[in-house]
Amino acid sequence: MTGFGRGEGETSLGRVSVESRSVNHRYCDISIKLPRRLAVFESRIREIVRSEVSRGKIDVALRLDATGEGKVQLTADLPLALQYYQALETIRKYLKLRDKITLGMLAGAKDLIAGKEEMEDVETYWHEIEPILKQALKAMDHMKRSEGEVIGRDIQARLKKITQETNVIRDQFPSRLRGYQERFRERLLGLLSGFEVDPSRFQQEIAILAERTDITEEMVRAESHLGQLASLMVKGESAGRKLDFLLQEIHREINTASSKANDAEISQRAVEIKSELEKVREQVQNIE
Repeated sequence: MTGFGRGEGETSLGRVSVESRSVNHRYCDISIKLPRRLAVFESRIREIVRSEVSRGKIDVALRLDATGEGKVQLTADLPLALQYYQALETIRKYLKLRDKITLGMLAGAKDLIAGKEEMEDVETYWHEIEPILKQALKAMDHMKRSEGEVIGRDIQARLKKITQETNVIRDQFPSRLRGYQERFRERLLGLLSGFEVDPSRFQQEIAILAERTDITEEMVRAESHLGQLASLMVKGESAGRKLDFLLQEIHREINTASSKANDAEISQRAVEIKSELEKVREQVQNIE
């Protein structure tokens, strides 16, 4: 799910600001950007984010105001400076130049002077940074929950339609099965006209047909899964993967029922149900 949060505050290191962004993703993918001097906190930040977020691509960026930057120590690479000087002296002599080699000429040479930031122990400042991080995550979560409410209402409406369609199939199927059996009986009797037919064997074959086309078990399982879906939707807990699994199972049961029933109207209703299931599944992919 998508969301954005920001937290900021003053610390002993300087002003710290944290931005957290979340976009849709099937798994939990966390990316963290920190100033080099605060890199020691990366694993701790990752643990906190993972405890708050179970799904999505999460980007966390922490910035430290310049006033909190460490001191920079400049160092001169003397062996390299000597090599530059000797090279310039070789050129001067070869070209018979009268100019003298000056400090100004060496000052522009690459890598002669390097700056190294003095790293201090920042471990003691974690208790000041952690609340700012959690402030950003809380704001991001609030935005995600607002989006989730909208998605939830859409899913509930589609699940209601799916339930209505499955109820119609369940209620109509017994009479349609009897009609199908009767038509099959008449067709068989017509084909077997003039032949001696064993009544018990004939009834046995009709019973076998009924068993092969009976979709009661599939519809009962589909309705059970729908009930579990409805229950998960009202619990308000992380259940994205459970919802995804149940939707796959409902799709499988409806698909099997449609194939077994061999009825045009039931097949049409099954198509409608599967279409709605696919739309719900697209939404569920983004739910934690």
